[in-house]
Amino acid sequence: MRPNSHRTGWRPAALAAAGCLLFTPTRAFASSGAYWAGFKKYWTDFIGNPSGVVVTVIIVGIICLLIITRVKGNKA
Repeated sequence: MRPNSHRTGWRPAALAAAGCLLFTPTRAFASSGAYWAGFKKYWTDFIGNPSGVVVTVIIVGIICLLIITRVKGNKA
């Protein structure tokens, strides 16, 4: 059985990132802020556009292929 040290390598970085969330300003997480309204409007307009739908489907497809090939590669 081979060692799986590469699987535990992300944990310190993930814990550090989660710890950094404690120090972020609370305004960044405000749900009624103008930033989030603009963010939502931009992406709903982008997805509503026919070319935006095509780009989104291509990106999701690429991500799915990467996940599928990664999982199959780990089983061998």
